[in-house]
Amino acid sequence: WAPFSSQLDWEVARWAKLHGPGSEAFNELLRIDGVCGHLGLSYQSTQQLNNIIDSSLPKVPKFECELVVMGGEVFEMYSHNIINCIKYLFGDPEFAPHLHLVPKRHF
Repeated sequence: WAPFSSQLDWEVARWAKLHGPGSEAFNELLRIDGVCGHLGLSYQSTQQLNNIIDSSLPKVPKFECELVVMGGEVFEMYSHNIINCIKYLFGDPEFAPHLHLVPKRHF
């Protein structure tokens, strides 16, 4: 569950980011006396949760832009570094059920 301290810590963080209320409502919940302690959360505010996410979790590969000149016209070509994409996909357990490592026939 790294960088979180437990499965519950991760589940609360996941809920807060994907399905939860606005950040101020989540902050108010975390400020209720005993909530963070009883749940064993590693953060006490939305800002602390965002800092954990921004500094510890794998980053989504960034698009790279390259200018290509064809026939006198300039085009912007966007792409990803394929190695960074593979590292990202294999580093996220959410993708595990969707990754096939052997050839598969579709017909």
